[in-house]
Amino acid sequence: MSPDELFQAARAAREHAYAPYSRFAVGAAIRTASGRIFTGCNVENAAYPQGQCAEATAVGAMAAAGERVIAEVAVAGSGEALCSPCGGCRQRLVEFGRPDTPVHLGGPEGIRLTVTLGELLPYAFGGHNLGKAGAAGADAAAVIRARVAGRPLPMIGIVLGSGLSGIAEQLASPLVIDYRDLPGFPRPSVEGHAGRLVLGTLASVPVVCLAGRAHFYEGGGAGPINTMVRTLRAIGCKAVLLTNAAGSLRPDLDPGSIVLIEDHINLQGLNPLVGPNDERVGPRFVDLSEVYSRRLRGLLAAAAERLGIRLPRGVYLATLGPAFETPAEIRAFKALGADLVGMSTVPEAISARHAGLEVAGLSIVTNLAAGLGPAALTHAETLAHAAAAADRVGRLLEAALPEIALALA
Repeated sequence: MSPDELFQAARAAREHAYAPYSRFAVGAAIRTASGRIFTGCNVENAAYPQGQCAEATAVGAMAAAGERVIAEVAVAGSGEALCSPCGGCRQRLVEFGRPDTPVHLGGPEGIRLTVTLGELLPYAFGGHNLGKAGAAGADAAAVIRARVAGRPLPMIGIVLGSGLSGIAEQLASPLVIDYRDLPGFPRPSVEGHAGRLVLGTLASVPVVCLAGRAHFYEGGGAGPINTMVRTLRAIGCKAVLLTNAAGSLRPDLDPGSIVLIEDHINLQGLNPLVGPNDERVGPRFVDLSEVYSRRLRGLLAAAAERLGIRLPRGVYLATLGPAFETPAEIRAFKALGADLVGMSTVPEAISARHAGLEVAGLSIVTNLAAGLGPAALTHAETLAHAAAAADRVGRLLEAALPEIALALA
């Protein structure tokens, strides 16, 4: 449905408004993520200006029908001045929408202005402000389930790191969903992170690839990270395979190496589970004695051996970023037992273990860490080396996934 057609639905609802006191009729129309349309009009009473706004009426009809995700809104007033949703209705809309959800405003002549919920209500408060993603994860899962009707749901999630989005192109029968259509998902701001969820099969195994991740240094907090992980669980995934681009602290792990993560060190100063705990997802205190599943590591190592792909093991250390590390910091990290350094993966691994998912991790070495090589560190170098290794990572996943799926069944 086009914006003009949605606005026409709002104008049709306006014709049924009950506004004997203000004489100002308003109609509203909501399109949900599943494509359904719900309309409402304002209803006044003798206690005017108390009454029911058109947007509130439409939201109530939507909720009564079991829908929970607003994709687009239209509001049709009846005068020269634009009728934008009142404060209470803005809050109702943002409860089920997103800051970038479009809102079309107009009058008898049609649409005159299109804004976003974020522009209408810059300080809208929701679950994402609390770092809670249980409901948001469920909403994103509902969108995915509606899109994949009749297709098998994935059992394994794959998070693609910098420069590795091309692996998603190897999926058979791909179904692509933009992060913009998934409530609570991030808007990746880093080059090399596409911002797309891709469902399909790899080696005949149903998987979902997250081509683009959220980093703490982007400023979005833990909410988007938890939402992505919990959405994977909500659509049926039992395990998540995390990939990243990393710097090497060992001379034998040169650029282009693929390294199996055995454990991690969290020096980000942050944890995605800080704040109120959602017991529906996992326990308050999470055991991290085996973050990276021993059996999944074994299956990946066996697949690499069959293919003749060198797969050394290492400990990944996460810093907050976005600045690269200093040579002094690298020397300190080596003393702590780190083999690899990067700015991601650890928050997702912790969130996944909290949600009961098995975790495996692969690092693609894109550079020697600061002080260990002659060249300055750049993100362009990261993307180039990661892309060069993507083919081998894809072949490794194709070989390992059938065995992993069998183990998870």
